[in-house]
Amino acid sequence: MSIHQKYRFPFASYPAVRLALLIAVGITLDYQLTLTSLQWIISFGALGLFYVTAELIYQRRLKSQAYNVAILCYLGMAVTFGGSWHSLFDYRQPPTEAKVVNKYTWEELTFEGRVKQVKQTSTGKYQIDVAVDTTIFPNRIPWFQPYKLRAVLNPEDLALPNRLNLGSRIGFTATVYPLEEKRNPSQFDYKKYLASNDIYTQVGIQQIQKITPNTSFFSWTYWRHKVLEAIDNNFSKQTGSLAKALLIGYKNELNRSEKITFSRAGLSHIMAVSGLHVGFILAPFWLLIPFLWTTRYGKQFGLVLLVTILFIYAGLTGFSSSVTRASIVGIFLAYGKLFHKIRSSKNLTAVAALIILLLNPSDLFSIGFQLSFAAVYVILLTAPVIQRQLPDWIRYRWYGTPAMVVVISFIVQIGLFPLLAYYFGEFSLVGPLANAFVVPILGIAVPYALLLIPVGMVFPEVSHLLNIPVDFFLKQLSWFVNMAAHWPWSWIQVHVESLLFFGIWISGIFLIASLPIPKMRWKVLIVFLGILCTNQASHIVQKLQPAQLELTFFDVGQGDAALVNTPNGKHFLVDTGRWQPDYNSAKYVIIPHLKEQGIDKLDAVFLSHPHADHIGGILELIHTIPIDTIYNCGAKYDSKIYQRYHQLASQKQIPIKSLTAGDQVPLDPALRLFTYGPSASTSLSNVNNRSLILEIIYGNTEFLFMGDAENAQEKHLLGHYPSLTNTDFLKVGHHGSKTSSTSALLQTVTAQSGIVSLAKQNQFEHPHKEAVRRLRKHIPDLHFTSLEGAVQFHSDGYQIYPGR
Repeated sequence: MSIHQKYRFPFASYPAVRLALLIAVGITLDYQLTLTSLQWIISFGALGLFYVTAELIYQRRLKSQAYNVAILCYLGMAVTFGGSWHSLFDYRQPPTEAKVVNKYTWEELTFEGRVKQVKQTSTGKYQIDVAVDTTIFPNRIPWFQPYKLRAVLNPEDLALPNRLNLGSRIGFTATVYPLEEKRNPSQFDYKKYLASNDIYTQVGIQQIQKITPNTSFFSWTYWRHKVLEAIDNNFSKQTGSLAKALLIGYKNELNRSEKITFSRAGLSHIMAVSGLHVGFILAPFWLLIPFLWTTRYGKQFGLVLLVTILFIYAGLTGFSSSVTRASIVGIFLAYGKLFHKIRSSKNLTAVAALIILLLNPSDLFSIGFQLSFAAVYVILLTAPVIQRQLPDWIRYRWYGTPAMVVVISFIVQIGLFPLLAYYFGEFSLVGPLANAFVVPILGIAVPYALLLIPVGMVFPEVSHLLNIPVDFFLKQLSWFVNMAAHWPWSWIQVHVESLLFFGIWISGIFLIASLPIPKMRWKVLIVFLGILCTNQASHIVQKLQPAQLELTFFDVGQGDAALVNTPNGKHFLVDTGRWQPDYNSAKYVIIPHLKEQGIDKLDAVFLSHPHADHIGGILELIHTIPIDTIYNCGAKYDSKIYQRYHQLASQKQIPIKSLTAGDQVPLDPALRLFTYGPSASTSLSNVNNRSLILEIIYGNTEFLFMGDAENAQEKHLLGHYPSLTNTDFLKVGHHGSKTSSTSALLQTVTAQSGIVSLAKQNQFEHPHKEAVRRLRKHIPDLHFTSLEGAVQFHSDGYQIYPGR
């Protein structure tokens, strides 16, 4: 008689993994749903009551149904605990202190507190994070409630004092600025970013009354400042900023281009103090563990020593969330190694995750948390399997360990691909190779440079000389990164279209991990293939649905920019936003959206007329993304942007074609794109009245773009194309000015929907009251980017409907 045995995954061996996953589910549900803390707590209490009842019934009567109910209640309790815990600490809800201070928006208040960070932005302004302990309201009313704020100092108005350093006490008068929600679909959410750092208020410094240097020997900021001074001493000016980022995660002195080059070379993680750096600290400690095993209290002494070292290092880095995460994980892994529990690494890592989520449940949604734990589990699950596949002549030779370092570097880069693609829209092809060469050297250079920091505080000249090899290495590293980032094949733009891709990725990781277990790998393979088929089926369903035309009207302030995605996968822009010193709409609004959407080419760019609020982003676009053709109105204009974009287009061999009334542009066979203006015979001197007037027709839906056309061009349009201008959607001309959107035009176009693109506060006082009155009278569904931010519209060829 044979007994057929089935493989069962040993869930009981990983209680922390199970609990962490369930609590993460609860946190995610609270993030997505609108349940209150009370509702979550009541749900948790009710499940707890059912759990206790089911347990009592099971213990007395041994009914399997009661046992199953108890298990389900336990699982539900873990989920509801995660939801209730996140609801109590949800950083998206500003605290009372922030609500009080923000009531004084656009008013001047006086603040006193300690400086936590000083950072210069790409625009030259300084961002100063202050832990405020005293606020002086109008009429000299003091308030001693502590909170954090971000103060912005413009060096054109007020010079940054030399005495202002980390830990300094500062007193200043500042204007409270509003923190607005993100205005565009793919824009960096600055307000949310500040909230994740416990900052809910931003002010503009008007005057600094006092600065008191930090002399507290027991302050972390004091020692952090001393460490930064020691790094400046040990390294040259060329490498100092990189060394600060590399050793203690201080990236405030790195410029944007340096960060981009490291990212495209696949080495940006070395500048974020995290698991890699903690690993460098652990490496020599790992070699000492066998000696600690031989003494009576060696294991306990080693663990205390390691905790002390990591605590000091975390303090010097400002207790950043990334190094705190990595330190907790490192401590638990070292505990497993010291006390012979190395086989529980997966469970111990989950314990670290639980501790972090209990300290701050919102950490679950941080990029650092996801990258850190994804990297650890990719290594724990796949590295042993891959190592067993290596030939013996590699595994058991002296170069076996360096070979595994290269392999682990490679599998981590590949394993993190979906997260990198989802968050950054880029993936470094040269990254695995670059990491294989750079990381082993860093394993020596970083601990060595860290050891020289205390030496530099006492013997600066000696420390500088001893640090020459590391300084030389960082110079070569900068050279290599800059070269690698500019190789045409070094990185690619990527886009994650569906969250099912993460399911494919996770099941693929588990499939590799299950290869040594025959009875399990077939089950995982079935799951992997099932998710893969589901993903393919979703693509088929999408293709069977009616093709859509999608229009995104960006909020570019006082300017115009609209992206059109056609049913057949073509992409073109109508205008490119505004330009001003140190800012253009393409760089901060349009290009981030193109990257997030996986758009790597523009089939056309239409420039309605050559004013800077309509062509402001064209130079950045020409530099950044391939453009098939640029269409303009043919009006010549005396401006540097106009002249420069013609020169750049010629250098890049991008044709520039001028359109006039009657022209048709065949961009997509599903669309008809007509030009109604300007007239070839027009003699109007006002460039606004020589705007490109375009109409896009898709099925039974029509979209009319008016550029900055004013009364004269509108009258000419109605005189020549009275029947054709009837439309369903109107991109209102000239930002809602008084001289546009005449009653005669609006009566003719009979648009049901429309949009006005403009800034909420602008020097032209747009939109004009009379124009708004006319627009609201004739267009039932009217939108303003100044009020709503970016607005998206879709058409299936039958009707137009809004959507984000």
